[in-house]
Amino acid sequence: MDKGAFCFASVRLVHLGHATWLVDAAGLRLLCDPLLGQAHSGGTFATVPRRTIEASSTRADFIIVSHAHPDHFDPESLAALARVDADTVVITPEPLVAEVARIVGFRTVREVAPGTRVDLDGLSLVTTPSRAPDVELGVVFLDRAAAVWNMIDTVFDTPNEVRQIREAAVGDRRLDVALVPVQPMREIALATAGHVGFDARQYLHMLACAKEADSACYVPSAAGDAHAPPFDAMNAWVYPVSRERAAADLARFAPSARVLMPDVGDAMVVEGGAVAVERGDVDFELLGGDPSRSFRPLEPAPLVDPNLLGLPASTYKERIVAWLRSDLAPALASTLGRRDDLGDLRLSLEIVSTDGREGFSFDRFGRIRDGIDPEYEVLVVAAASMLWEVIEGRRGWGEPLLAGLLRSSVRGISIVGDFGRPLSIAPIFLYYALSYGESVRRAAIHRAREAVSQ
Repeated sequence: MDKGAFCFASVRLVHLGHATWLVDAAGLRLLCDPLLGQAHSGGTFATVPRRTIEASSTRADFIIVSHAHPDHFDPESLAALARVDADTVVITPEPLVAEVARIVGFRTVREVAPGTRVDLDGLSLVTTPSRAPDVELGVVFLDRAAAVWNMIDTVFDTPNEVRQIREAAVGDRRLDVALVPVQPMREIALATAGHVGFDARQYLHMLACAKEADSACYVPSAAGDAHAPPFDAMNAWVYPVSRERAAADLARFAPSARVLMPDVGDAMVVEGGAVAVERGDVDFELLGGDPSRSFRPLEPAPLVDPNLLGLPASTYKERIVAWLRSDLAPALASTLGRRDDLGDLRLSLEIVSTDGREGFSFDRFGRIRDGIDPEYEVLVVAAASMLWEVIEGRRGWGEPLLAGLLRSSVRGISIVGDFGRPLSIAPIFLYYALSYGESVRRAAIHRAREAVSQ
């Protein structure tokens, strides 16, 4: 055995909560999806357990940001890490993440597509693909000591696809550890008036995909957050399976493998095909007061404006009404005005503020009138303060949507001649004036610039 193989005969994986992992392999340090604070998405979610991580103790050679969802891509954490070491190399498949990384001060940023092999000094990274609609990746870490697959949030069509991706990445070599997503969340079921109960097929699919990784050891990952107050009523609707329950079910599904549940700060050491757990060396603080995630999708969750900014309701409503007329109405006319299949389309929007509720209705030509049309095809209800923040570029649409403060119901159909079909329209028609992706981009850049200025 040469000197290099002797020096780096193990791989360490330090669990830092939710999807954040610090990997030590072949003399290199790699930090995955850094979320160093106790919250994300503008305070909509808290980590479970609630904790903070000292940025300087996670100094790394490389930072990998798998995709632009806010529980994986946190501009404030990236800004803190850039202050620690601006020469750390940031790797991501997402142009928005790359843009923000440069804004906060990183000197070297590499956009790497899924399905890419990156050979470093003694360590190889293989980025694995996902079927999710947004660009995202998983990462396989390969060196002489271990083969580890961090699946992150990867979505697969079939379990067989997992086997094909694994074989392409590692060949005949067996994985030592797989960090797997096995939490079947109902993130927007309530907000979009969908099926709010437990989806057994979705959960069994996730377990089957995890099993097909054929790893000697599994760890449920990306399963450590919850809605924070004042949004915590949503926890009864979103998390049908706890991390502990998922681990137990995965152990039954793959009985020949070990299933581990490291605590925050624990290091899993992979050496000689064995995995041991010990305390890591990253500085963190547990804060207590963890939100409850008991699944009870049985009682109505009212929509109440939290007004976190404390501004008068009139401030929000004045800006919102101006935006409805200057941006939304023309966008509806441009996008929907020529669609004869929509017929006498009626779109209604209700704004909920601390002063009460106010309604507006639109037709497909962008004409607007006061009040909710009781025969609407699409109804959207939104908290005024959250809608104002999105319009102003402070938040993306995902934050009020996931907080249950932006909701939609579609009950229209399209009839052309003697043929009918479900209505083909954006269920949250506000997106026609400001797309979901553009809202995310504006909010991320706003947060990055705010973090740099502090």
